[in-house]
Amino acid sequence: MNKICLALGVAVSLTACGQADKENAAKLQQEVNKLQGEVTALRTELEAERNGPDRLLAKAKNEISQANLALAKQTLIELIARYPETQQAQGAKSVLSDLNANIEAIEKAKQLEAAKAAEQQRQTLARLDANLRKNTDEIKGVTWISHKSEPVLDNYMSLYFGTKNGSASAYPLRMKFNYFADSWLFVQSVTIKADDRVFNLDKMDFERDNGSGSIWEWSDSKVEDMAMLNKIIAAKKVVIRYDGRQYYHDFVLPEAQKNAMKEILLAWNRYGGKE
Repeated sequence: MNKICLALGVAVSLTACGQADKENAAKLQQEVNKLQGEVTALRTELEAERNGPDRLLAKAKNEISQANLALAKQTLIELIARYPETQQAQGAKSVLSDLNANIEAIEKAKQLEAAKAAEQQRQTLARLDANLRKNTDEIKGVTWISHKSEPVLDNYMSLYFGTKNGSASAYPLRMKFNYFADSWLFVQSVTIKADDRVFNLDKMDFERDNGSGSIWEWSDSKVEDMAMLNKIIAAKKVVIRYDGRQYYHDFVLPEAQKNAMKEILLAWNRYGGKE
């Protein structure tokens, strides 16, 4: 009998505890739901504060002032879509209209600039073609391209290159140095000063010839240093020194020779030359 009573007491206690747990869980869920609602309300309020019509309009105007026109356009479109009935949306429509006109004007200006650059490039290439001298080796099938203004008997630096089947991809850019005078120098190396940079070309192979009381010594080699070449072409003043066995000879590279090298470099790139 006592065991039965004890069992009944335990059962009643467990039932009461279970009921209490359910009530507590329900209250807890109510609190959670309440807090979630408050969080949602706060998020909505924060979103309105961050992206309300006033803020969006101010953001768009700031983006316009910073020349971020594409971003400003997106911001204005967002403002009009989210707050179509507001006064700010009406103002945004006016700003957007002006912005679209500005973007269109900028695009037209870019197109005109691109067309102008293309025309300048066309004219440059037309002049370039007229300034090129082409000599074809019928046996090897190689066409050697140099500049028509390259001196015959003078002190000079020049560029040239070869092509085959209309391509220079297999032929490196080459440079020539020529010393012309009435007495031998026996040039062994070349020193070049381009503005503030000095380049030393040591152990160069020069060939020699003479006639009619004049002598000329020349070298013909592959361009190994494109950075040096670009510096020479771009420099305001270039002094080239031919270092001989006992003496040396300096000459200032004429602007015409620099321009000729610039055009040959352009032609080499146009024919697919590879650095």
